[in-house]
Amino acid sequence: MSEQKKPRTTENLPSSNVENVPRRRARPRGLNEWQDLITEQLDEAAANGAFENLPGKGQPLRLNEHPNEPADMRMANKLLKDNNLTPTWIGDRKELLAEVESLRTEMKLRWEQTCAGPEDGESEREAFARSRQRSVRDWEARIDELNRRIVSLNIALPIWRMELHRLRLDEELKRVGASHWDGESLL
Repeated sequence: MSEQKKPRTTENLPSSNVENVPRRRARPRGLNEWQDLITEQLDEAAANGAFENLPGKGQPLRLNEHPNEPADMRMANKLLKDNNLTPTWIGDRKELLAEVESLRTEMKLRWEQTCAGPEDGESEREAFARSRQRSVRDWEARIDELNRRIVSLNIALPIWRMELHRLRLDEELKRVGASHWDGESLL
């Protein structure tokens, strides 16, 4: 009959070997704990004078070079900066963002005007309902066009984090409070 092994713990070790057993953390460190540890180590190093003899101490920083800029783009970016020019994709992106904001502002104003219609008369309510439906169809067409341009821009962007999200009619309608009126569907 074989004897079962006990797990290795500090209780079943001789007292002289207790210091040699590695301690395990109950859970992995979180981001804040890592930041605290790093800050603590940097503060300790600074207190011990580790940063006293660094080259360039007391000199202004050279911020004209970007460490993440590819070497082959350095001259092109310098020429653009010196001549107050921007790459076309930046201008196109700003223009698209302005148009999206313009659409949202126009949607909000137009929806408020449409909803402020008279409560009296069946024919007037039907006219306002048609006006609302016409507005939604216009917005749908504009959103489709903006989405086409957004996809084209996203393909041309050199930085994926700069991509724009496509617009969705239902989300834009919710944004202006136009998801439903009088319990009727918009479309």
